[in-house]
Amino acid sequence: MSDYRLTVVIPTFNRPDGLLRAARSVFAQTLASVEEFTLLIVDNSPSASATGAIDVLGAECPDTVRLQSVHEPRPGVANARNAAMEAVETDLVAFLDDDQSATETWLEHLLATHSAFPASVVFSAVVAALPDGIKRHRPYFSAFFERQPDHQTGYVTEYYGAGNALVDFSRVPGCRPYFDAAMNRSGGEDDLLFQRIEEGGGKFAWSADTHVFEHPEPGRLTLGYTLRRAFAYGRAPVTLARKANPKRHLDVIFWIGVGGVKAIWHSLKWLILIAVGSRNHAFELDLAVRGIGKVLWFVDLHFYGADAVEDLVPEPDPLALQCSDTPREGRAKRPYRYAVHDITPPSAEPAHPEFRTLRTTDGELK
Repeated sequence: MSDYRLTVVIPTFNRPDGLLRAARSVFAQTLASVEEFTLLIVDNSPSASATGAIDVLGAECPDTVRLQSVHEPRPGVANARNAAMEAVETDLVAFLDDDQSATETWLEHLLATHSAFPASVVFSAVVAALPDGIKRHRPYFSAFFERQPDHQTGYVTEYYGAGNALVDFSRVPGCRPYFDAAMNRSGGEDDLLFQRIEEGGGKFAWSADTHVFEHPEPGRLTLGYTLRRAFAYGRAPVTLARKANPKRHLDVIFWIGVGGVKAIWHSLKWLILIAVGSRNHAFELDLAVRGIGKVLWFVDLHFYGADAVEDLVPEPDPLALQCSDTPREGRAKRPYRYAVHDITPPSAEPAHPEFRTLRTTDGELK
């Protein structure tokens, strides 16, 4: 058994089928370097809609996996990931989304890359698994939902999304919350974490020998959805410059100017492709919208659980606001705000839906 202590986190929001697919792909991992690891599911639905799927997974869970769940009733991917980090007991945390599934050697390759190239975050590729019935704009949708840059295994200067990433929180400057709840609706909640790592001199790495599959829902395979996300992606450089401490005003001006040029240039190319009947015009429209997002950075479009997320400021947490420039390792462990339900072995006493105590595998309460 190696010294690795690992947790896999899957946040889920009203996707029981996707959760089952994602968790079963974690159960199927072929790990030689880790004898046992934890799978932590964060049910981000106010109605705890993942309960049935979690019960099914509890019955299927292999002996090598410690299955736990947390209920975070405030919808928002940042809320879900922050709730997970309140419960996680390991420095190494791999994030997998509930619309993704991992290949059998996913964790093994991420850990191997982390060992060979010690970094704060290790990323790998995302391959889009589109339904066969999607014909129109299929190349564009594949490219949109994929993450396949031309990297070799090793250090990289770019950072990507938290879905399909291994984060070493012993190498992350210790300020909570890690994920920006202000970005709950529009995405980009992990930019706060990765920007902090970058500014603190942390490293990013890429594992070229593995990938996960992304399974977009049919409702997301429309230009209406992808262009809204493209707009949000376009806003990101301006948002990061504005959130920097101190604010980078010249960068804000620069990115707005870049956005204006890109919006005009790619709009013209899009119109030309439309005129000649090209089927690939969606690529140029996407780039034009990303440019517009930089110019109209103050317009916030919503997607993740937008119907369920309320316009509430997250409750203050004095402990969460205690920031430090030192890594998390060696700092005092924080009390849990979120109760963890340990599913393996099953408890004879069902957890109340409104309150779950922290329970260890030996049944003792902490």
